Amino acid sequence: MAELNLNTLILQLRTDLREHLGEASHESSAAYLAWLLTNGLHEYPALRQNQQFLSRLASQLASLDVSHSCLTPLQFVIWQARPDIQALFPLPDQLMSFYQWFYTYGLEDYNYWFFLSEREKNIVKRIPAPWPARLNSIIAPNTPPEEPKIPFSKRPFGVNLIGYAFGQLGIGEDVRMAARAFLSANVPMTMLNFPPGSDVPQNDRSMEHYVSEQGPFGFNIFCMTAEEHGRFYLNCGESQLQDRYTIGYWPWELGNWPKNWEMMLEFVDEVWVSTRHIYDALTPVCHKPLMVMPMTVELGSITRFSSRKRAREHFGLPETAKLFCFSLDLKSYFQRKNPQACIDAFLAAFPTDQYTEKQVGLVIKAHKPAMKDLNWERLKKLAARDKRIKIIEGTLSRPDLLALYQACDCFLSLHRAEGFGRGIAEALQLGLHVITTGYSGNVDFCNAPHADLVRYRLINVEKGQYPYPDGQVWADPDISHAAELMCRFVQGRKSAIKKTDWPEFSAGEVGQRYKTRLEVIYDEKLRVSGNTLASFTAKIVTPEQTDKAM
Repeated sequence: MAELNLNTLILQLRTDLREHLGEASHESSAAYLAWLLTNGLHEYPALRQNQQFLSRLASQLASLDVSHSCLTPLQFVIWQARPDIQALFPLPDQLMSFYQWFYTYGLEDYNYWFFLSEREKNIVKRIPAPWPARLNSIIAPNTPPEEPKIPFSKRPFGVNLIGYAFGQLGIGEDVRMAARAFLSANVPMTMLNFPPGSDVPQNDRSMEHYVSEQGPFGFNIFCMTAEEHGRFYLNCGESQLQDRYTIGYWPWELGNWPKNWEMMLEFVDEVWVSTRHIYDALTPVCHKPLMVMPMTVELGSITRFSSRKRAREHFGLPETAKLFCFSLDLKSYFQRKNPQACIDAFLAAFPTDQYTEKQVGLVIKAHKPAMKDLNWERLKKLAARDKRIKIIEGTLSRPDLLALYQACDCFLSLHRAEGFGRGIAEALQLGLHVITTGYSGNVDFCNAPHADLVRYRLINVEKGQYPYPDGQVWADPDISHAAELMCRFVQGRKSAIKKTDWPEFSAGEVGQRYKTRLEVIYDEKLRVSGNTLASFTAKIVTPEQTDKAM
């Protein structure tokens, strides 16, 4: 099991920092220590709250080789990190002036009191007025009193759901669907929004009523990647994790759990995964309880049109053609989603000299990328050569996206790997035929009569195609087999299946599964502590009522 190392976590998360430090991007380098002291401790509350980390940092400082014998390691690191200070106080000529700056303005700016020796602390305390008063917050920190600690056994039964509550992306939908499941099972819950980044649209406000600043309940459930779980800890500190039972409801797409993520297991008491595919990836390294917990997939509201003809007109689609569709988020990696294979299979199945745009069509919908994506630009140029292929580039509301799916006949996903495959599950519920790669998370639920699985072979994941590719494989779908299934569908399918609600995806069934597991944990922990269930009065609103309120 990998030990939780906050320095490793920081360097893993901060690509910009690794690029800035270059060869010095390791925790023992003076350049990295300088960044920690001048930036890291101020950016990440978790570092300031972790006494073990601070003590280790102090030890690293003490063992640092210093080229200026007149400086302490702390002074040397700060002097080297600040070109402006070097210009103001060239050494050794301005040594005394540098000392004066360091023990006054330097301490005031950076709050390095923890790293001073007892001798240095005494020096600071003897500095003439007004500095003792100005440095009082450093010498005797005037921090707000800590919130009273409430042990798990005294916390109310309920869930603090942590994720991208407003994010218009698949993993944002995961946390919103989890919220609906808990509401359906009458489990008190609140949502804590953790912003995914400025490049992700934040316009899904369907669960805004349940979002709060703090999570008072006994259970934390993190609906985000394990790596983002680590970012939450660094950015938000330890308070939300203390005296809770924390569950990582983590997605992952490839067959092996990343070695760099093994240390994230130290943040949780238990792990939930949505499919057997993720379970199999985690099993070899997970020493915590590991549960397969399929996610809720509910369609909710869909933009309505007076007819299918009108729906197709709205999206600029041909009225009579059999339409295949695929939707992707380019932030989920072009190579993994593999839209190129959809075009290749479509062209193989339907040569231009045999099928017109009135007979067949392919629709590929994607968020407009924040930065130019060369693979996506090449795909758009290829699609532009065939008027039967339509690219929709932009962000659609969820009701509009579902309406787009519903205006088509078959959902085509020739992905290389999926952790779950929410788009595929939504298409099945809408009654679309589905043709999809027979590999990874979607296999758990693609046993419906209107789902065809495409043969594949496993190939190596190449560097740059996906995070943590070393030793990983994923599917290379058989294009000729996909084309054969597409031809069979066009030639034999008469009409779409009616939209149906699958019980295994329903908020009610999923929520009850969640609730049962949490009650087992809660009762066991209370039995051990000798307490009884903590009461909590909450306003429970069903998903149906939520829909009406939107």
